[in-house]
Amino acid sequence: MRGTGIQINNNYELEIKVRRDKDGIIVSGLSIGDTTYQNQALILICQKGELKSSPLTGVGINDICNDNQFTLWKREIIEQLEADGQTIYKLQLDSKGMKLDAKYVSN
Repeated sequence: MRGTGIQINNNYELEIKVRRDKDGIIVSGLSIGDTTYQNQALILICQKGELKSSPLTGVGINDICNDNQFTLWKREIIEQLEADGQTIYKLQLDSKGMKLDAKYVSN
């Protein structure tokens, strides 16, 4: 199922929650769950070329500072999220911030 996978924490490190059985043996550790928001954050934050497995992925949202080309940025965000398989329901981007409503839609 798209949008489900290994979770990362706020420091972009693997979310590890070790669980042991009655004998002290580790039975699970990686946290699995909805990855939609973390995928969106990574796509927005990463610069193109930063992800070796997908060098064309990334918006580089940090570059938006002191830039007023919001139409170009919106187009880039939409293209990147759609390339990831997400459907964008709402994207508002202006000098006050960004509001995004996008999700993976299963077929």
